[in-house]
This record gives sequence, structure tokens and C-alpha cells, in this order.
Amino acid sequence: MPTAVLGDRAAGKTTFIGLLYAAQVKYTDEPSNRDIFRFYAAPSALNIISRTYTELVEGRWPDATLKGQTTTLSFLFGYKKTMATLIPRWVQKKNWMNPFAIIGFGIYDVAGEDITDMIRTPDGRQTENFTDAAKKVLESRTLVFLIDASRITTQARSKEHHDMLNYDGTMATLVSLVAQYNSKKDDPAERKIYPVIVFTKFDKVDRNVLIKMNLKEPYPPPLRDGKRRTEFAEKIMTNFFPQTLALLKGGSLMNVSFDNTAYFFTHVNTVFGDDGFPSPALSVVPGGVGHELDYSYSEFEGFITHFKKIADEMPDEIKEDEEIKPNK
Repeated sequence: MPTAVLGDRAAGKTTFIGLLYAAQVKYTDEPSNRDIFRFYAAPSALNIISRTYTELVEGRWPDATLKGQTTTLSFLFGYKKTMATLIPRWVQKKNWMNPFAIIGFGIYDVAGEDITDMIRTPDGRQTENFTDAAKKVLESRTLVFLIDASRITTQARSKEHHDMLNYDGTMATLVSLVAQYNSKKDDPAERKIYPVIVFTKFDKVDRNVLIKMNLKEPYPPPLRDGKRRTEFAEKIMTNFFPQTLALLKGGSLMNVSFDNTAYFFTHVNTVFGDDGFPSPALSVVPGGVGHELDYSYSEFEGFITHFKKIADEMPDEIKEDEEIKPNK
């Protein structure tokens, strides 16, 4: 089932999707990736995603398209299967020339009615009482949680701190529900969960908070330094989202195993307009004269390549290249 991308209100879900779309366009346009990566969204979903991207490029923040509701907004990533040893026997028998491992994504607002009702009644055994959207979240074995880094605060009596505590509880409950749902499966490989944490708006995080945690670097270590990067992220999780971290670090829950959590830190650079408000910034295309969004492309590139590893282990399905119909 599709990967569930989850975030509460103002977590930056709409902007995240717009930036991810921009990143896949740039990633696909690189000659080395053109034959090995595909992106596809149905026309109705692509219209929303493309419009979001256009608004960002034009210097406007997109409307909160996903606010207050779960949504059927979805898209696919496809990764070429290049080694016969990684291709299931049933696919080899089809003699496909260009098989691709497919990962589907669905975007959900945890403040939406379907998810909040599911959390209020945390009994994974009674899934017949849940909506289709809630069931899709339960069936998703890859969970991507978006965390608004700009709201991280040490002010214990503030609304932001209250919201963080609530969101930590929400994430932990969802992890537990998904684990309980998948615990019924016989195959251990089919029970494995792949967690991903994305800190959005990380350029807006309070640097004093990082200093208090002895995180003196203004930004996390690069993707290639996985150990230090995980330590950086887990210090934040330990201080502000301990319930969720405890479950993800436990190794297993209800006979369900967890892959190592992947962490990403995203942002879009801003400029102040004549009205005094910040808007998305642009930069000149390297070696060109056009413009592109000025954002944390390397983080989104890392996000895309991370899901290739998941696709190699646990694709939603495998399709011949011609069946994917890539678009941008």
C-alpha cells in the first residue's frame, strides 16, 4: 500500500509536496537519472501538485490544500530494477525489458476527521469501523512524519510546546496502530515498518534551542555522514518528541520490526517583498539563464534516493516502464 506522508496543520505539507515535485523534476533531468527514475501522478493530483509548484516559483505560498482533511492526493515513484537477482521470478518470466519497482505515496492531514477519529478509538482490531482513508494509513508500512521545526520551543507553557506534546502523542499512537495492524501478517518481512522523519522549515528553528542541546552547528551534518546526522536528529527527538522516538528506537513492537529511521531537514530560502512579508526565493539555474526555487535540494534528493533502497526491499508493485507513464 502507499507510503503515508503525515503532518499536522501548518507542518508545511503542501509546500513539502511542491518542493518534492520540483526536486523530482531536477533529479529526473539529470542525464544519469533519466532512465532509472520515474514520477507519475494522475491528472487530478498532478494539477494540484503542479499548481503548488507554480505558486512557489511565482513567489507565493500555496494555499493549505490539505488543511483539516485526509486526502486522496497521491503519486508514484518508480526505480529501475537493474539486477536480475533483485527481480522476482514472476517478473523475470514476463521478459520485461525495463521493470521498475513502484512506491506509491498518499498525503494525509493528521488533523483531519478520519485520522483524529482513528486516534480517539485506538483499536487496530476494529478496522471495519474506520474510513477508507484511515485504513490506508494503517496499511502503509512506510510512515513519513513531517515536523514543523519552526515550532520547536523550550517555553514549557507556550501553545507551541503544547502542540508539540500533542503531536508527539499523535505520532506515537499512529506508529503503534500501524504496528498492531501489521502484526497479524505471517511473513516477518511483510511486517517490517520503514519510518522517515522530515523536519520542515528547518531554517526557522530557534538557534538558541539548538545551542541549549549542545547542537552548535546551525544545520545538520551532511547526508553522507549518517552517524552524526542521526545523533543530531535524535537529540531533537529526545528533547521534544520522546514518545515517538522510544517506539522507533525499540527495534520491534508487537512482533513488528522497524528499519533505521531516516531523517531529513528541509527548507526553502526566502526574500522579503515590498509588503514586508517573506516569500519563496529564486536562484539562477547553474550554467543557464533561467530561474529555479532556492531550497534544500540535497535533502529532497536524499529523500528520493532513500526510497530507492525501500523499493529494492519492499516495492508496492513492479511494472514495465511503458505502464508507468512518467510525467513532470
